[in-house]
Amino acid sequence: MIIRQGIHTWYTPEEKIPPEGIYVVVTFSGHKGNTTYDHALAIADWIDDGEGWMLDGFNGLDDYTIHAWCDLEPYKG
Repeated sequence: MIIRQGIHTWYTPEEKIPPEGIYVVVTFSGHKGNTTYDHALAIADWIDDGEGWMLDGFNGLDDYTIHAWCDLEPYKG
């Protein structure tokens, strides 16, 4: 069964930054060693104290770019 809850709005980081400490879905490109990520999806949060984006499970990326983000809405059965 497929359940559709609604349409999510994607924002570029230039348009809007999420509130600090709120997890969102991001699409990003970057690399870590010999692995390259091209428009991959990840869970991330924004840290306002100069750290910027923190990608969950992708620590140690050598270089990355956040292309867009959207709210991570919990499932409502």
